[in-house]
Amino acid sequence: MTAQPTNGLLAANCAAILCLLPVAAHQVGALRHLPDPPSPLFDSDCITESKAAHPLGIPDSLPGIASYATTLTLVVLAREHPTARKLLAAKLLADGALATVNLVRQIVTFRKFCSWCTGTALATYAMLYAAKLSTERL
Repeated sequence: MTAQPTNGLLAANCAAILCLLPVAAHQVGALRHLPDPPSPLFDSDCITESKAAHPLGIPDSLPGIASYATTLTLVVLAREHPTARKLLAAKLLADGALATVNLVRQIVTFRKFCSWCTGTALATYAMLYAAKLSTERL
């Protein structure tokens, strides 16, 4: 039996979307510069402007926002529908896997981080943790 999603899962999902919004604004040209923490470890502009961040010529933040919006919809539906809970579990695993691939790609390809993308990944891991906590309460 799967547990109902928690408010923590809802909040972490919203945080992931909020981290992607400035990236999307930058990638479509509405925001000239993405600010980063003062550290040589970060270069959000370089990473989000790269070819890797535009698969098939599409800014990766746009399908990312759509993906997290889908997860958010499943979080809301899962409160009432057991089938949505099962779909949500699979979607969370996919979100976690993609967040990890993105972080590893940043390290391997750029040897730097996009602070906004890293924020999205951390929010995704918080989503996974919140989901784990909700299943442990059964």
